[in-house]
Amino acid sequence: MIMGQILRFVSIILIFTVTQAAFAYTDEDCIECHRTGSEKGGINISIDEFNASVHAEEAGCQDCHTLVEDETHQTTPGSGAVDCSGCHEQENRHGKGSTGGTRPQCYSCHTRHGMLAKDDPRSTVHSNKLKETCRSCHPRESGQTDYFSWLPSLQVASHSKQDFSQVYARTNCLGCHQGMGAHGEHEAINDQTCYTCHVTLDGQNILLGYIHSKADAGRQPGVMAAASIYQVFLGVLIFGGFAFFIRKLSNKPKG
Repeated sequence: MIMGQILRFVSIILIFTVTQAAFAYTDEDCIECHRTGSEKGGINISIDEFNASVHAEEAGCQDCHTLVEDETHQTTPGSGAVDCSGCHEQENRHGKGSTGGTRPQCYSCHTRHGMLAKDDPRSTVHSNKLKETCRSCHPRESGQTDYFSWLPSLQVASHSKQDFSQVYARTNCLGCHQGMGAHGEHEAINDQTCYTCHVTLDGQNILLGYIHSKADAGRQPGVMAAASIYQVFLGVLIFGGFAFFIRKLSNKPKG
């Protein structure tokens, strides 16, 4: 009797295991529902974009989406979440002090499915694309200075052309911020050396004042003072010019 119950229990476990294996998703199943143009899945991706990425030959869908095992993921919130630390050593500490759910994730910079090597000109983290990538969260630092800060802002366009391997531009974000700005680590992640002159590891400028000027009385009072003086000067200039032309017109002989 007891032996029969044990055998029945083992049979149920085997049947359940085989059934689960039979219904396990393959990459082809995922693509069928989630490819661009499919109406079966709520989230669609470009298969061509993924096939051109660095992950195409290294990982399948469930290697990243580890909690997606069967059709229950359709009703389980967060089952498609990805933890990049399973393969990558870098811990995401970027924007760790952010509040309100605005902290960037790995895909915020590297994209979700079209990750390319950082030296690929098409990559979102290539030096030529950093301005667009970083601007989504840091518009001022990426060149979109507001009007009040524009006049006293320090424009670092270029200098020292003797080393063509260096990008001497304010939009070369990782030339200064390196690992601390990207991954929250002190280790450098490229060979750009702007940070040796302009920024220390704690993020404080040591030469030439502020690279990213902001008219902020609390953090950059000098810039705020300069901006205020410029605004007063500009106001006086406009008012004086307007008054001059009014006076000229009023003194013009009639007829």
